[in-house]
Amino acid sequence: MPPTQEDRYEPLPGLLGIPGFLWRGLGPRGRIVAGVVGALLFVGLVVAAVVAIPKITDTKRDNAAQERREQAAAAELQRRRLVAEQRPRRGSSAAFPAVTPERRRSMVDDVEESITADARGRVAAGALSPPTPRFTECEKLVYAPDTSEVGRLTCTAVTSEIRRDGARSGIVGYPFRALLDYDTGRYAWCKVSGRAGEGSFRSTTKVRVPLACGGRGPEGL
Repeated sequence: MPPTQEDRYEPLPGLLGIPGFLWRGLGPRGRIVAGVVGALLFVGLVVAAVVAIPKITDTKRDNAAQERREQAAAAELQRRRLVAEQRPRRGSSAAFPAVTPERRRSMVDDVEESITADARGRVAAGALSPPTPRFTECEKLVYAPDTSEVGRLTCTAVTSEIRRDGARSGIVGYPFRALLDYDTGRYAWCKVSGRAGEGSFRSTTKVRVPLACGGRGPEGL
């Protein structure tokens, strides 16, 4: 019996070599069909990309516009809340006309009592976070010295005192501003929007201090 010729097979290649292995296994006709199918798939991918890219761009643009609208709405809501928080409160003192330093100090004492009562009421109503202010301290605004008619004060409704080596080194509390009329005894005070901090609160706020409390309205503090 004549010896039979052994069948020979090309071993299966690795993953990256499989496309070439399959291509070599195709006949001329199969290669033509495979080439046409590949070309059609490529054209389809190109068309899909051309259609999808503008849609993705439009979606991103719409999402960005929606995000800007939401941010603007949130900012406006915050601005209205701060305006309401800084709305002026008013009082009057019997120490008028305050033509002497003693009378002016008595008027400032009345302002401090009014701010303390206001701050305590805000804490009780949930408008300010505890702890409840213990007292209020006011001092002149360094850039706005008193005149013969009015005085401008920066005040802190004090919630706690900072002490070092037995001496007071600072205070923590809620910031207020006040404007006094020395001739009539009337005064107005405003809560300054911001967080409680050490000493008097002088950092820039999102909403300016109202004119009624000694501020400069939209143009400045």
